[in-house]
Amino acid sequence: MAEYPATKRLIIVVYFAFTTLSTVGFGDFNPKHEIERILTTFILLVGVAVFSYIMGQFIEILMNLQTVTADNEDSENLSKWLGLLAHFNKNRPLPKDMTKRFEKYFEYYWQNDKNYAIQSKEDLRFMEELPNHIKTDIYKDFLFYDFLYLFHIHF
Repeated sequence: MAEYPATKRLIIVVYFAFTTLSTVGFGDFNPKHEIERILTTFILLVGVAVFSYIMGQFIEILMNLQTVTADNEDSENLSKWLGLLAHFNKNRPLPKDMTKRFEKYFEYYWQNDKNYAIQSKEDLRFMEELPNHIKTDIYKDFLFYDFLYLFHIHF
């Protein structure tokens, strides 16, 4: 590579790094000496680690966005429902204390919804495929344990 001018060598190094890190590796350039191989190995290890970290952060951002969107969707649906109630109340707004009680109830419900663990289609399909005794154990020992425990104490 010494026969190339400095700018062309820089372009070749960057090209080699991108093709190697992207796992394309065309093979038109490759390390020739031991020091180049060691440096290439180090670049690959660091590059994969950095790429994995960046992708992990990106996925976490997407998951948080999905959670925020779902929460906002619930709030939006509650607002629509309250608007519908106002419509049936001859377009007069509902009393503030009633609206606050509705909001408080639904906030409590959303925080304590035991069926939240099995809301997606994949989760429901998974639950349907389980044997009945395992489904019963999941409902009895995980999802509704606190309710059944309270029920058992009172009766």
